Amino acid sequence: MRFTKAKIVAAGMILAGICMIAPQQLRAEVPQEQMDGVMGQSIKEEMDDTQISDVDTQRDGLLSTYAMPRLLGASKASSGYTQDFLDGSFTSKVDYTSVTYYHKSDYEDAQLLNGIDVSWWQAKNKKTTALNWEKIHDAGIDFAFVRVASRDTSDGSIYEDTAADSHIQAALENDINVGLYIFSQALTEKEAKQEAEYVLDLADKYGWDVTLPIVIDREKGSHNRLTGGKLSKAKETAVCQSFADTISDAGYQPVVYASYAWIKSYIDTDSLEDCGIWIARYNNTTTSNAKSGEPYADTAYDYEFWQYSSVAKVSGYTGNLDVNFWYKDTSAKTGGLKATVGNAFDPVKLSWGKAADDVTGYRVYRYDEKQKKYVYMKQTSGKSFTDTDVTSGKTYQYRVRCFWTIGGTNYYGNYSSVVSATVPPAKVSDVKTQKRSSTYVTLGWSKISGSSGYRVYKYNTAEKKYESVATIAGGAEVSYKVTGLSGATTYKFKVKSYKKAEGETVWGEASDAHEECTNPLKVKNLRLQTKSCAVTLKWDKTSNVTGYQIYRYNSKTKKYDKIATIKNNKTFSYKDSKLKKGTASQYKVRAYKSYNGKTYVGTCSDVTKIKVK
Repeated sequence: MRFTKAKIVAAGMILAGICMIAPQQLRAEVPQEQMDGVMGQSIKEEMDDTQISDVDTQRDGLLSTYAMPRLLGASKASSGYTQDFLDGSFTSKVDYTSVTYYHKSDYEDAQLLNGIDVSWWQAKNKKTTALNWEKIHDAGIDFAFVRVASRDTSDGSIYEDTAADSHIQAALENDINVGLYIFSQALTEKEAKQEAEYVLDLADKYGWDVTLPIVIDREKGSHNRLTGGKLSKAKETAVCQSFADTISDAGYQPVVYASYAWIKSYIDTDSLEDCGIWIARYNNTTTSNAKSGEPYADTAYDYEFWQYSSVAKVSGYTGNLDVNFWYKDTSAKTGGLKATVGNAFDPVKLSWGKAADDVTGYRVYRYDEKQKKYVYMKQTSGKSFTDTDVTSGKTYQYRVRCFWTIGGTNYYGNYSSVVSATVPPAKVSDVKTQKRSSTYVTLGWSKISGSSGYRVYKYNTAEKKYESVATIAGGAEVSYKVTGLSGATTYKFKVKSYKKAEGETVWGEASDAHEECTNPLKVKNLRLQTKSCAVTLKWDKTSNVTGYQIYRYNSKTKKYDKIATIKNNKTFSYKDSKLKKGTASQYKVRAYKSYNGKTYVGTCSDVTKIKVK
């Protein structure tokens, strides 16, 4: 950021006095061509807006002639700063300037990061970076804003900063995060949009990995185009908003850079939407209310970056550098975490909402029961993750947090709420009939690992659906006796396993249908008649059967011999001929059912005896 000619003249007039009074503030000769500074704010404007005189009013390497500064942190005992101010601030000592800075306590929980901003004034022949970025990073610099374009021309045209790509590539190679800025002289919303599009085109052209905001730098230029435009506060705000909207629409974060006085006079921070603020104020604090008034009342708006000096000495560059604080808010909590799972052996699918626009990615953690803690699984740049390392019937707990990689270091947001996912138990695959009668079927199956129990279903032919007949809790019992059935009737059964977890029931896939037929009912009312050496048997009809089997007692073997099979369920009698007159015969009958190649037999009737005539 560059000096005006007026400042260069002023520099020559007061240089001698500065060196005598505060030589530690001036570490190098003022170069013939100054780097970009806070050109929209004069030294007098800074002091006019400052209610205290003991502030570090560094101005592009020069100290104010209006008040010789005494550093805020140098003599707190005699400073007279109000307790409210001290209570509303926290401090940090910066090696680059050997100064203690006071920060608004609102940012105390933020990560306080160090950065620089550069342009072609820090390059060789305005093309090749003059910074040793490895040393710059080792000195503690984690981010850099690089000027990529400027409109500071007599005809209002925009030109590219020819050193930008050299700066950016070297910074990125050394794990320094990069943002972009344009030295703006836009007077209308249209021109602001044009500037934004110019920067975006350059980012696309060079493929820069931009993880910091893209900035509109509002300063007085060499040709007084911006100040000569005499924009109203509403108009200046609209210009900044137009730039911000264009940058946001492209998926980047917009920021407006300006001095404390410029922001106060020309930018309505309350109406500026979705646009951050980078404040330039070369003091030990951004506020003037250190001795009177409500602390930071004059800087009530939020700012994410503070450019606090332009005469910093950072290892890796021989000249002075602009240095900045970044109050990086890492309190974002990942929300909307959901876990879904299909059938047994399917993976658990996680999804969540965006924690913040600028996150590098997200980390997924799963609770480990053995270690009794959440264990890191994987990081992703997206908002979803699939956990394939799962077992059916087990419950898993997950949480997610976002992170930012800045300067090669990860900074983490807050954890999401915990979500649970239970992988359904495995499918019951081997349902069999253990026992069968005319009124019940006992089903059995293999135990399913992780199951809390099972449910048995029977098909309702009238309703054409499976209905639950029993729920077996515990998971250890793997059989069930289905009662109340009809004889010689075909039934279809299914069995599901389930898992109780987190107050919910998760069901496994139902088994394949197991078809079974009950045995026929007992033949009733067997009656015998004898005539002419024959016996005629009669009995009552048995429902649903295929036919009947006739048995006669063999006195020699002392067993019942099957003497006939009636393959007709409509015949309920049988004549046993050629018997020996006077002999005693005894009979019994049972029904049978043929189904799917198998024969199901019922209980035999009561034995009936008769003497053959």
